[in-house]
Amino acid sequence: MTAVGIEVKKMAELLKSGAAMLSETCPECGTPLFRKGSETFCPKCNKPVVIIRSAEQESRLMVDRILEDSEQTLLAKIREVNAAMKIEKDPEKLLAYGNALVTWLSAIEKIRRLRQSVEPM
Repeated sequence: MTAVGIEVKKMAELLKSGAAMLSETCPECGTPLFRKGSETFCPKCNKPVVIIRSAEQESRLMVDRILEDSEQTLLAKIREVNAAMKIEKDPEKLLAYGNALVTWLSAIEKIRRLRQSVEPM
């Protein structure tokens, strides 16, 4: 079966399963987007897609993504410091690690509050 045939078959299966084909197309590949429940996705790219209808919506989405990326960076740093603390014996270094953890955890808490206040529409 050709690649196009496989895509058509996948779209047909989505329709049979109750998904709705939308008039919008994927910005990556041009394939019609589908919605099942509250999720909008491209069946070809197999990725979720967010449909932005206003500049405000786009701005909120960008802020949310930046905050999410910042949170992930902080969580990665916390994992690194946690691993270092397990083997560290020097009390001064342990204190510095602890202070860094307190600061980063506070930053994560603020990021999560911000993300709740600017949730994408």
